[in-house]
Amino acid sequence: MLNKNLKQKRLGIAVFGFAAAAMFAAAVPVTSVSASGDETAMTAADLPLIEISMTDTNPMSTLKREVINAKAKSDPAVSLADIDVMNSQIEAEGFDRTSLALQNVLVKISLSDDQASKSIGYSFAQNVTVKMVKSNAPQLKLKSDSVTVNNGDVWNASSYIAFINDDTGVLPALVIEGSPNMEEDGTYPVVYTAIDAQGNKTTANLSVTVRTPEEVLEARRLAEEEAARIAAEEEAARLAAEEAERQRQYEEQQALLAQQQAQQAADYAGSGAPVSGGGENPYYGGNSNCVWTAWQAAHDYSGVSLPNLGWAGSWLYNAQANGYATGYGAAAGSVAVYSGHVAYVTQVSADGSSVYIVEGGFNGGYNERWISASYPDLQGYIYLGG
Repeated sequence: MLNKNLKQKRLGIAVFGFAAAAMFAAAVPVTSVSASGDETAMTAADLPLIEISMTDTNPMSTLKREVINAKAKSDPAVSLADIDVMNSQIEAEGFDRTSLALQNVLVKISLSDDQASKSIGYSFAQNVTVKMVKSNAPQLKLKSDSVTVNNGDVWNASSYIAFINDDTGVLPALVIEGSPNMEEDGTYPVVYTAIDAQGNKTTANLSVTVRTPEEVLEARRLAEEEAARIAAEEEAARLAAEEAERQRQYEEQQALLAQQQAQQAADYAGSGAPVSGGGENPYYGGNSNCVWTAWQAAHDYSGVSLPNLGWAGSWLYNAQANGYATGYGAAAGSVAVYSGHVAYVTQVSADGSSVYIVEGGFNGGYNERWISASYPDLQGYIYLGG
């Protein structure tokens, strides 16, 4: 037991520097043995042969554990109950985890206390014989079974492999299935397969999470908000400009229309005096009766004495029966016939869209006004030229 051999420990500490130096100078007692097969004769240690699997992902840890266990069996000064194997340190000279031949390895162990997790002041150097044992499949180990990468980064599948090997010393073939979309956030499976020359396979799975960093998302959000704000301001400005242009065009049209109407009124205004009769007007009622005024205006303005054409709604038909031409084209000096109303046309606007009429029976009396040449209830015009 270590706690019962403090003198031995102190003595060991005192002489270790010299002894270790001697051991590492190949002064450790060894026995010569002959290996089997084609392997050459090697120097055997005074501990049993230590075998380590080629698939062992941490062979140094295994070598350390096996040496300490063997040392505890052969050296009463070493007690496993007082040793923290995990925190004990190992140095190995001549160890090759990829070689299948017998290996004579010089190992130095610095033991750590099980309670304090620090050196207990006892170290030893030991020659051991190591044999790497062939496995049936290649070795493949990833650094982790999951990883998170940034959106937009370059994907490098091989960078996530921690270890890949084959017992024969020839690297196995590596097949990688699956690839993350580095432009789209999400979780993607990637499968690694190592295949040796005999077709033996070892697989490892990696879950890859692609994500956009928060600072990038925030920058995008701010950029989108700014773009939306600018677009909204531009749209509002465009609509305001369109509305201003429509208003300008409207006001311009209204001013032009007022100017045209004023000019038309100046050019074509009648006397404003009611027709007073004369001739042989077959109708009665004076200017309170539209047929009386229309007949009288035709007589006074055009010198035409129309026959009695009946009530207003029958003027167009009866005029045709009496040989007068009719139609829908407005003409000065014609009679406009509406549904239940007649009027005399004195002028037509320059664009032909309006007519200036003299009429009776408008609010019970005489009237002059501009009216659309195609007023909704227009039946047609009677042309007094014959």
